[in-house]
Amino acid sequence: MRISFQMLSHGPLRNIANSLERYSKLNIKVGSMKNFQRPSDDPIGVRKAMAYDTLIKQNKIYSSNTADAMMYLDVMDSTLLSVKGLIDNAKTIALEMRSSTADSGENIRASAAIEVNGILNDVKDMLNTRFHNKYIFSGHMIDSISFEEVDGSMVYRGDDSPLQLRVGPNRLMDVTVPGSAFLSLGEDERIESRTMNASILPGTNIDDLNNGEGIFRGAFTVTNGAGMSVDFDVSGASTVQDVLDMVNGSGLGIMAGLNSSNGIALFDIVGNGEMTVTEAGEGTTAEGLGILGTSTGGVLTGSALDPLLTENSIVSGVDLLGSILLTGLRVTVDGIDHDVDFFTPAYPTTVGDMLDRINLTVPGVSAELNETRDGIVLISDNEFSVGEIGAGTTAADLGLLGDSETTEPYSLFGALENLRTALENNDPGSLDSVIGQLEYVVDHVLEIEAAVGARGRQVESINEQLLDTRVSLLENLSFVEDIDLSEVLTELAEAQVAYEAALQTAVSIYNLSLLNYYS
Repeated sequence: MRISFQMLSHGPLRNIANSLERYSKLNIKVGSMKNFQRPSDDPIGVRKAMAYDTLIKQNKIYSSNTADAMMYLDVMDSTLLSVKGLIDNAKTIALEMRSSTADSGENIRASAAIEVNGILNDVKDMLNTRFHNKYIFSGHMIDSISFEEVDGSMVYRGDDSPLQLRVGPNRLMDVTVPGSAFLSLGEDERIESRTMNASILPGTNIDDLNNGEGIFRGAFTVTNGAGMSVDFDVSGASTVQDVLDMVNGSGLGIMAGLNSSNGIALFDIVGNGEMTVTEAGEGTTAEGLGILGTSTGGVLTGSALDPLLTENSIVSGVDLLGSILLTGLRVTVDGIDHDVDFFTPAYPTTVGDMLDRINLTVPGVSAELNETRDGIVLISDNEFSVGEIGAGTTAADLGLLGDSETTEPYSLFGALENLRTALENNDPGSLDSVIGQLEYVVDHVLEIEAAVGARGRQVESINEQLLDTRVSLLENLSFVEDIDLSEVLTELAEAQVAYEAALQTAVSIYNLSLLNYYS
C-alpha cells in the first residue's frame, strides 16, 4: 500500500490541534478561574451551578427581607413602649385626680383634662408612625393614616391584617400590628360580688390604707402628758404593725393598737395625762394615719383607715366574708358544671385562698379582685352562670348568683377619652372604672409588645440561619464552578509539554526529503 505524505502528516496535525485546544481551554480556565465557560463544557456541572445560583439569589432576597423585618419590629417595639409609657402617665394622673380634695379638685381636674388631651394626641401621633414611608399600624393599608380624629373621637382607617414579609420559602413573618388590635378591649363575660370591706390588721400594707391612696411617707410627733416628745419617721415602714412597733418601743408610756373603728388607737398606760399627735414638718403623715389630734381621757381614737381589699386580706376580717359561711357554689361553663368546695381541703384563710379555690376548680373562668378593690369578680370569655350546690346559699350570700353579663368594650383611645371626660366633668367617682380600663390597656399593650419582641428574636435567629445557609451554598457553588488552581496549573503545564511535543513531531515529519530515502 502506498502511503502519501498527506496521510503521513494527518496524525501529527490532529495531535497539534487537540493539544492546542486542550491547552487553550486550560488557559481560559486559569484566566476565568471557572471550570466551564459554556453549558456544553459540563452540562451536569452547569445544571448544578444554576440550581445553587437560584438558591443563593433566593437566600439574598430572604436575607434582605429579614433585615427589613428586624427594622420594622424594632420600630414597632420602641413605639409600643412609648405608647405604654404615655398610658402609664395617664393612669398616674387618674390616680392623683381621684384623691384631689373637693375644694380644689375642680380646677385641678380641669387642668389634668388638658394634660390628658395632650397625652391622647401624643398616643395618636405614635400610632400614626411611618417607616419606609408606610403607616405601620394601618395593616395592609400602608398608605392610609392609621388614626384620625373625627368629631372629638379617634377613628381607625386601616384594616385588620398585619404587614408580612417572606423570610423563608414557606415562612411569612408579621412585622406590623394593625391598629385594630387596640379596639374592642375589655369585652368579656363577668359576675361581680357584693361589696366587701376589709378590716385593718397589723399586717395591712400602709400603701393599701385610705382606699389605696396610702399615706404621706414622712414623720409625725407624739408628745405625752409629761411633755416628752418623739418623732416617728415612717418612710421605711411597710405595714401597720411597723408603725405600732415604733410607738410601743418609744418609752413614752403609750401603747399603740387597733380600734374597733378600723383605725389606730393610742393609750396612755402610765398616767401621764393627755397626749398630742402633730405633724413633723410639712407632711400629712399623722393625718393619713388618722391619729392627728389630742387624746381624751388618755385615749386617742384614730379615724377609719379603710384599707383596700387584697388577696392577703383575712377572710374573717372582711365584713361580708366574716358574716357568712362559705360552703360551696356551682359554676356552669359551656353546659358543664364545676362544683367549688370551700371546705376541702381546708377552709380559706385569706381572700387569695378563696380565689385560688375557684380558679383551680373552674377552667375558663378567672376569679380575681375587682377594679375598685372592694369585691371580687368572675370573668370569662364565654357565657357562664353561678348557682348553689344543694340547699347552700353561698352564691347568693356573695352576690354571685345568676348569669354572667357582657361588659361594654372600649378602645385604647376610648379609655383616654373616658378619663378626659371624667376630669372635665369633675367626676372623681367614675375614675375607678377608668383606672381599671387603663390598667387593662397597659397590660394589653405589654402583651402586644412582648409578641413583637418574640418575633424580633425569631427573625434574628432566621437571619443567622440564612447567613449560615448562604456560606454553605457559596461553598457548594464554588466546588462545582471554580477550578482547583494547583490542579489546573499542573494540567496546563502537561498540556503545554504535549503541545510542544506534537509540534516537534510535526517538524520531524515535515523536514523529510527524497534524500532521506537514499540508502
